[in-house]
Amino acid sequence: MFETIKQNIQKYALLRAAVYIISGIAIVLNPSAVFHFIGYLITAYLVLLGLLNLFEAYRFKRKTGSWSIGLFSGLFFLILALIVYAFAPAIVSILPILLGLAVIINSLFQLFFNMNTKAKSWSVYSILLLIGGLVLLFNPFKSLMLLFQIFGFILIFMGIQEIINFIRIRKMTIR
Repeated sequence: MFETIKQNIQKYALLRAAVYIISGIAIVLNPSAVFHFIGYLITAYLVLLGLLNLFEAYRFKRKTGSWSIGLFSGLFFLILALIVYAFAPAIVSILPILLGLAVIINSLFQLFFNMNTKAKSWSVYSILLLIGGLVLLFNPFKSLMLLFQIFGFILIFMGIQEIINFIRIRKMTIR
């Protein structure tokens, strides 16, 4: 099971990187427009994840004759997308807190990964990412657009880190 999760994380690393980088650039260039549109972007991302999981579950069913956990996770993401779409204005109002939590979680995963792969130089990046997430979490509404632009830069760096991790893992599995 752990191997399957690891393969899925690796499989979608470049997709996540592209989403992070494109979203980050859009936020940096026009933060107020993206801020008002973010609920719909989150909905689109969840629909994409749901469809990808359903597709993987369907492929698994064709191969083995039974459905995988991807069926349930795909349906979960699609239902979550509907909920986000219905409550987009409310979600946008709490977005800085949600973004802060997302950045903190991602930075902790990155820090854990970097410490396990002995990539100490990238640990500094993870700590800076953690500090940025904490600022977003504990000071959510003051200078919101500036923080949102900083989050855009963080997303760009997260995308770059995803690509670097993809390459590292690929090199480790080729050996």
